[in-house]
Amino acid sequence: MKSPSRLPSGFTLIELLVVIAIIAVLMGVIMPALNRAREMGKRTVCLNNTKSLALAWTLYCSEYDGKMPPAQGSATAGWVRMLTGTYQITPTEAPVPEQLAAIRDGDLYRFANAEKIYRCPVAKRNEMRTYSASPSLNGYESSAGGPVVKNLNELKQLSRRIVFIDDFGENWDAMWYIFYNEPRWWNPVPMRHGAGTVASFTDVHAEFRAWKDSRTIEYARMSWLQAETSRGSAPPQPGNEDLRWAQTAVWGKLGYEFQP
Repeated sequence: MKSPSRLPSGFTLIELLVVIAIIAVLMGVIMPALNRAREMGKRTVCLNNTKSLALAWTLYCSEYDGKMPPAQGSATAGWVRMLTGTYQITPTEAPVPEQLAAIRDGDLYRFANAEKIYRCPVAKRNEMRTYSASPSLNGYESSAGGPVVKNLNELKQLSRRIVFIDDFGENWDAMWYIFYNEPRWWNPVPMRHGAGTVASFTDVHAEFRAWKDSRTIEYARMSWLQAETSRGSAPPQPGNEDLRWAQTAVWGKLGYEFQP
């Protein structure tokens, strides 16, 4: 009786197939864990970035007797400068040097002078700034918005008030707006690092918020352009806990009665 044919390495064909199958199984187990670990590492970088920006924001307030930097970027002022002209409403289409110059011209750059902390590590290659400021902290007054505070000394519950949030790079004025007086989103809902976003608070801590409501996730899966163009026709989302969290963290309270 002939012995089983052996490969040059000394393995039989069956033995080699068994080894390959074991490796495939191990890869199937290990790769998801590695991907999760890699994503957690990127989330940690994003948390550190937003925390660094919150610290810079606090240092600015301390130097100016509590006065906050403008939340909304403009051509001449703002925590970052807004691009003007051709790229005003399409900032991610601007050449990288122009995007970086807008960061360096901002009021916070003196306190946070590393361009990389203005950008989420999973942002698109052409996005140099992906973080946006809260409109309630020296933003603009609006009938759809809530109370705006301009001095840090007037602010209460520092640990509950968002100052920066991981946002779309297309958000041209670098301020993430949300309704105050009704259960409705305004700017598109950011979603990175899984089904959620990163935000930093005025006490200089940062956290990841996982979106839980299916309506939030559906809206967040839209592109910036899709969400912006459908904003006027988007229905309210009563009972959305994600929305309540975001509105409360931005404005400090709700301008309507929440009904679960």
